[in-house]
Amino acid sequence: MNMKNRIFTVFLISLAISAFFACEKKDDHQSQAEPKGFTFFNIGADTVLSSKIEKELEAKLGNSVTERWSTIDLTTHYNGFLQQYFKDLYELHKKLRSDVVLKIEDNPIKLTYRHTRQTPFEYVELVFSGHSRKPLLFKIRSEQGGPSVIDEIKKKHGEPKIIVWDEKAAYGKKGRSSYWQNDKDIFMISAIPDRYEKPEYYINIYYVGNMEEELRIKQEKQKARKNDGVKNAF
Repeated sequence: MNMKNRIFTVFLISLAISAFFACEKKDDHQSQAEPKGFTFFNIGADTVLSSKIEKELEAKLGNSVTERWSTIDLTTHYNGFLQQYFKDLYELHKKLRSDVVLKIEDNPIKLTYRHTRQTPFEYVELVFSGHSRKPLLFKIRSEQGGPSVIDEIKKKHGEPKIIVWDEKAAYGKKGRSSYWQNDKDIFMISAIPDRYEKPEYYINIYYVGNMEEELRIKQEKQKARKNDGVKNAF
């Protein structure tokens, strides 16, 4: 690829990233309230998943695989990463994971997109609450768009905090994570070299406020189930 084409490609990726992570303007038929905090395709912490939003995502990312999880997995990068750098998030992760089987409609909704259309993202995973239908966790992988994502988030949320991984704790893996906090929510992008030392970028958006609400609902349902078991026993 010659220099002219390379510059043009970088420009296109930067333009796309700006559109994906910036708040889009609403048309006259949409709510005038812009989503606050961390967004992806104009989906923020208070967005409620609807069939309309799913169709909009399909138009941008292609077809998705829809699953109903029984647990929410917040872990990332390597075993021990959250324990070392995000202890509160790890404690929430442990509380959210449970062997108690609830009804299928109580499980989170996971939308997975692979080989996305005309975007810098190779993999997109969006997890929403089965109760409120608000976002809980987004996981995104990109081979080229990472620096543009960082630049775009800096414009909106300022300079990030930086984590340079402890390679000994990370089983020899090299990595560097940049993260921002907005109230309780966390936006993190990590650069991880592949076996050819070419960086891959992993983006995690943790909607912690929504996950805490999910935990509260789950605990209430578990308590109600135990109480029903006692009543049925006598």
